[in-house]
Amino acid sequence: MQEEYDVFLLTKPPFSPRSELCLKLVARSGNARIYLAGDGVYHLLSGIREMPGFTVYACQEDLEARGISGRENVIIPENFYAVLIEDIMENCRRAYTF
Repeated sequence: MQEEYDVFLLTKPPFSPRSELCLKLVARSGNARIYLAGDGVYHLLSGIREMPGFTVYACQEDLEARGISGRENVIIPENFYAVLIEDIMENCRRAYTF
């Protein structure tokens, strides 16, 4: 049996109420994958990698559109949305969108 985890899609910028709620749920999860898209990629500038217990994915197109370069320990898949959907369909215990 494959390991299951919580999947979070975060499209809100840092310090928004929705982002803060998302990050609280991620911290409680203990085993999560967080996908950053849209304005959610700004979280790479605010130290999101300082939280333990999860893996971060970011959308390359959204990084480029906002002038943000990739960060260490962040996975930037070639087809972000295909990876997200596959992860939800095959390994997801719970999915959240913010």
